[in-house]
Amino acid sequence: MTLSRKPLQIVEIDLPRCTRTYATAPCTAALGTTGDHKCYNSIATCQDVPNFLSANLTLRFSKNQSGLPRGQAIYPALSNVTTRAGRVNLSGIDPKRSPLGQRARITVTLQDFTDAEAYIDKYQAERISGAAQSSGIGYRPKDRGTFFAKLKKRWPYYLGKPLRVLEGYEGDALASMRTRSYVITEWSGPNAAGKVTITAKDVLDLADNNKAQAPVASRGKLLADISASATTLTLTPSGIGSEYSASGYVAIGREVMAFTRSSDTLTVTRAQFDTTASAHSTSDVVQECLIYTKQRADVIIADLLTTYAGIDPAFIDTAAWFAESERWLGGIVFGAIITKPEGVAGLIGEICQHGIMVWWDEVAQEIRFKLNRPLDLDEVFLQVTDDRNIIEGTADIEDAVDERASQVHFWHGIIDPTGSVTDGSNFKKLVIGSDLTLEGDDFYGESRIKEIFSRWFGTSGDDATASVIVDRLIARYKFVPENFTCDLDAKDLSGVGMTSLVEVSTRLLTDDTGIIEPRQMQVLFREETQPGSRFRIEAQTFPQSARFGYIMADSSNDYSSATASEISRGCYIANESTLVFSDGTGPYLIF
Repeated sequence: MTLSRKPLQIVEIDLPRCTRTYATAPCTAALGTTGDHKCYNSIATCQDVPNFLSANLTLRFSKNQSGLPRGQAIYPALSNVTTRAGRVNLSGIDPKRSPLGQRARITVTLQDFTDAEAYIDKYQAERISGAAQSSGIGYRPKDRGTFFAKLKKRWPYYLGKPLRVLEGYEGDALASMRTRSYVITEWSGPNAAGKVTITAKDVLDLADNNKAQAPVASRGKLLADISASATTLTLTPSGIGSEYSASGYVAIGREVMAFTRSSDTLTVTRAQFDTTASAHSTSDVVQECLIYTKQRADVIIADLLTTYAGIDPAFIDTAAWFAESERWLGGIVFGAIITKPEGVAGLIGEICQHGIMVWWDEVAQEIRFKLNRPLDLDEVFLQVTDDRNIIEGTADIEDAVDERASQVHFWHGIIDPTGSVTDGSNFKKLVIGSDLTLEGDDFYGESRIKEIFSRWFGTSGDDATASVIVDRLIARYKFVPENFTCDLDAKDLSGVGMTSLVEVSTRLLTDDTGIIEPRQMQVLFREETQPGSRFRIEAQTFPQSARFGYIMADSSNDYSSATASEISRGCYIANESTLVFSDGTGPYLIF
């Protein structure tokens, strides 16, 4: 008889600890002069901040159980871990969530304790002997306060620091355990009962509108009034020009100007991007603009995340993003001028409305990028069935009525780039896509309108590209989407991730005669409900199954002599009268 192993959870927190040694060059701290006791190698206790040099101190916590990895300092202080999984929101179609979706969140509950501090304090032995105190009087750290109360005082700058949850089974090494990564957003406690609660969210939380903005707010102002025809201006306070680029664009009030800079003086070309030249007054803010010109969506989003949200570029697989963009955006490029600081998450959300998904994969520890697109040639639907995968009694199905779109109104060609980007009156062009038949009384009997406002095709707009995006959204959302939820066994965890394409076969989904009818779906949500045992998914119907055509080589065979591979990977022209090929199959669809 084989006994199952018990699951393990280990929580890791990284805190920056100085690698210097107190009072040893280059550290200039001196006991009795810069402090009455040696530091704890944290920035909050540092007595020589200019020479602080940090490396991560990793603290590990687990429940009090056997089978923990050997040779590791792991505190048995973990009480509970609860999660709320992230969720993607394709094109912002779900009105209940932001276009960038829902951030994954984890809450870790720990129990405070006393500790001798041999692991976390480089000078622990000297605290005991008295050598770490200017008074020379020693004490035992375990007799003074509790672990988390002291930790929070020594490391108060915990916001945004890494937190990981490692999951495996008794006897597993740390390196073999599955890891989910987050950043700390809240820390409460310890309370009177010694309870400590730490909340963390996925890495994209760093891009939230109240944490990261683009462009960076400019601090320069007009030294003096300028007329509507002035071609130079001077910034104040003196020396502030060093914070501006050598050339670019600035916005003053509702006017955008091109500029070149010499010290604090800007030589300007007035009334750019269809704005109007006007007089401006002393102390008016001179805001440097952020401009993107004819760039791919993946490039813009990566720049916003790394340059303005401070996210580590290692979290972005630029090669994979490029491949996805090149394959499915078909040369579509984006451009906009952003004339005042705006939230990074909001800007990325605007781009996502063009049929793009961006989300944090906490297991792969990557930010993913994917288009609203069909199954690719070498991709297959993962099979999810009542018999093989779905845990009995957990399946459910409901209609996502609010996500149906019988009409998509796409506003573009912004009039005033300094004005509203969510008001149709500030756009020149409108493309409307619709399926009016489904609004008839014999069908849904109502219209469902999705409005998209896009500054990302500049002041001129782009009807052709807007039409492509609108058509794709109508094709996917003209029928009410069905959302299917179920629990799956942990054995399926590695195969089913966010945005995975699955084919669901369940007695809850049948044809009109009652026979089980497989439905192709896309996973929008995945959450472990019992770590190491089961997880829950939510998937939405995926009406992207068609015979899509792909560009072929000139040397390809005609249809009548083509191989099965050439037929499946190519694009042939059907009989224009019958729209049927010689083998009875229908025409290709251009995506």
